Amino acid sequence: MIDIFDVADWFLSKESMIHKKLQKLCYYAQAWYLVFNQQKPLFDGSFEAWAHGPVNRELWNELKDWGYTVIPQNELRGDKRAKLDANAITVLERVWDTYGEMTGFQLEDQTHEEEPWLEARGGLPYYAPSNSKISEKTMYRYYKSQYSGDGVGE
Repeated sequence: MIDIFDVADWFLSKESMIHKKLQKLCYYAQAWYLVFNQQKPLFDGSFEAWAHGPVNRELWNELKDWGYTVIPQNELRGDKRAKLDANAITVLERVWDTYGEMTGFQLEDQTHEEEPWLEARGGLPYYAPSNSKISEKTMYRYYKSQYSGDGVGE
C-alpha cells in the first residue's frame, strides 16, 4: 500500500508548493479516493481538524521545518517514488485538476466551510487548537454528496 508521502511526492512532482497546500491536496486525495473506491482509503493515516484546516500529523512532522516557504519538487522521494496504480493516479489527477490552481490559504478557507472539518471541530472557535480526528465516514458521506459526475466536487 502507498503512504501519504507517496501522495505528497506525486503532488510535489506537479509543482513546488507550501506545506499548507500540500496538506490540503493530500486530504482531498484521501476524501475523493474514499468516494470513488467504496470507502477504501488511498493510504493509512488520519487527518486532524487543526485551526488551519485538515492536517496529517506524519506529513506535518516530516515537513514542519519548511514553515511557509515553498517546498521544492521531488523533496520527499524524487526518483524513488512509489509506483501508483492507475486508479490512484486517476483520482490524484482529478484532485489536481480541481484544486491544483488554488493556494494553500484558499484551500484552508474551503475546508473550513465543509462538514468533515466542522464536525471534528465540534464548535470550537475558528483559531482554537484541536487535534480531533476527522472521520473518514463523514468525509465519504460529505464528498459523495458533493460529487457532480465531472472531476471532483463542486
